Amino acid sequence: MWTSINKKLYLFLGIIFVIGIILGVIFLIYLDESSKELILLNINEWLQSIESSHINNIIPHIVILSSLFILSLFIIGIPFVLFFVFYNGFSIGFMITSLIDIFGIKGLLYGIIYVLITKGIYLFFLSIFIMSLIKIANIIIKRIFSSERINKENLSLLLKRIFLCIAAILISDIVLYFGGAKLITIFNFLL
Repeated sequence: MWTSINKKLYLFLGIIFVIGIILGVIFLIYLDESSKELILLNINEWLQSIESSHINNIIPHIVILSSLFILSLFIIGIPFVLFFVFYNGFSIGFMITSLIDIFGIKGLLYGIIYVLITKGIYLFFLSIFIMSLIKIANIIIKRIFSSERINKENLSLLLKRIFLCIAAILISDIVLYFGGAKLITIFNFLL
């Protein structure tokens, strides 16, 4: 099922993601010193409180993923999907660059570990989720403009894939809620 269309879509989404990372890095570089000091204070406060806090992305992920799904059924969600890919790249680039700016190479290592722990599974299933949304929107567009019959088996498979991705992301969020902060504090020695 790995076709050239899938490769092109993954490449396109990957390019948007990488552009987001690059712009997140550039954004931090061009911030003025007072804003960088504020970021430094927020990161230090966050690092001190991480042991007693929880990584809670459950509600935001439910809202965002369900909104993207519903909007994609009406086709207007595809630009939001692309923006969401860009936003995730931007936030990762900004965060890792902030840690590098404050802690140097140790910040880079910590940032990569943090991203792998908190966003690794999420980004994997998010990419499958987004591909399925784009394919469903493509099916709907073909149905509207060419009166082509909808392949119900294909549509059913895509819907199952979407709901499995949402479930996997929520399970990952629940695991992160109860154990993510403890796992991340193991690597605090890097800072």
